[in-house]
Amino acid sequence: MQHDVFICHASEDKDDLVRPLAEALRDSDLDVWYDEFSLQVGDSLSEAIDRGLAGSRFGIVVLSQAFFQKRWTKRELRGLVAREMGEDGKITLPVWHGVSYGEVLGFSPPLADIRAAMSSQGIEALARELVRRIRPEGSPLLVARDELLRFGWELPPLSDEWWLDMVEMQEWIEEPQWLRPLLFPLPTETSSGTPVRGLRIAWTAMQNDWQHDAEQREICQVTHPDRVMEFLHERPALVEISYRHPERLANYLPQLLIPQFSGEFAGAFDDLLAKSIVEKASDPDSRRPYALCARSLALRHPSFGNHTPADIANAWTWGRGYELNARILNELDYVIWLCSDDSDWLPDGVKTVLIAGLCDLARWGDELSHRDRWKSKLSKALLVRRQTPLKWTRTLTAELTTLADETIRRLALTTPVARIVETFIALDFMGGSDARLRADDDRIEARRGKVS
Repeated sequence: MQHDVFICHASEDKDDLVRPLAEALRDSDLDVWYDEFSLQVGDSLSEAIDRGLAGSRFGIVVLSQAFFQKRWTKRELRGLVAREMGEDGKITLPVWHGVSYGEVLGFSPPLADIRAAMSSQGIEALARELVRRIRPEGSPLLVARDELLRFGWELPPLSDEWWLDMVEMQEWIEEPQWLRPLLFPLPTETSSGTPVRGLRIAWTAMQNDWQHDAEQREICQVTHPDRVMEFLHERPALVEISYRHPERLANYLPQLLIPQFSGEFAGAFDDLLAKSIVEKASDPDSRRPYALCARSLALRHPSFGNHTPADIANAWTWGRGYELNARILNELDYVIWLCSDDSDWLPDGVKTVLIAGLCDLARWGDELSHRDRWKSKLSKALLVRRQTPLKWTRTLTAELTTLADETIRRLALTTPVARIVETFIALDFMGGSDARLRADDDRIEARRGKVS
């Protein structure tokens, strides 16, 4: 746990100064640690300071006559000063309590050289001065730290390079150079006046964390809704931002749009759908005048918003595209998953329309053009213009089985590969590819006719 400050003091000063000071600092929303540092005879100042600084950003040292009478060595104090020099920052905040400059100088010249706060100004004024030094107004890293602590993060010291990494990352995380799941917008303004830059750093760190976990656990469109909800609730920040941006949640995890899987987000999704229906009614899509809602919300609409299966499947796999591309699996992975019993948690109507849509899109074969797969019999069969259905030979079936096995291992599917292959053939995904080739040929002929 990262504390704001610990108070190093002699026990004799607890009642008249330290306890009321600690309470005043806490009232200013600082995390104060001081009880374990009530110094007794025989204690080691350096060890006490080391323990406190290990979990605190600053250390208040109350210098008093009682403190001077403790058996601290100048060597230990020099060690503290050396540590400050090594970390290139001031971490010790001296408070003079009934002592003079000459007395402090005689005890420790390094401490006398540090600007001190005076207890004689009163608890309230002393606390204000210390708060200004501990938490400067508008410090982005302090704002970021407080926001991360709000969600229970355990953080490194502000001097750690991790913070610099987060500052750099927030410059590009909203427009990544590669596909990343669960991309939400960073804060742009606040009603409370909290510095936005600090909040952006904090949410960059949290977003990077949940994106990394989602990639490792392959949380995506094919993940069972129970696992999705479990993943979300392990991350309160992700739940909070999902409420603020339900359209992003629907983009990356469209299975939650299905009414029986929406859980606590049902109201937010209903509001999105209602707004989309009104927008389509007042301003129809010129390319899809039949559409009753946005494609991204089709799974929420009782009639899929009148969208074609291909449009629904495209939105399911790719999301809104570009930087909001939701596809983290290969197109063939989605097809194999739909052919497995592992996808049976989908309502029949949804599963049927997704299968029909991916069959119409016929993009699964594009995966076979990668690496050495273009040499396979199956890859070559995809390029043949035919008017009759493909005859599945042993070689073609074996190659399909190998591809399905790869998806089974990647997604940890439980359905036997033979059943998946049988379903794939029965659903005639190859026929969808044939239809795509014929449609491409027809478009080419139509263009030639216009030119001539």
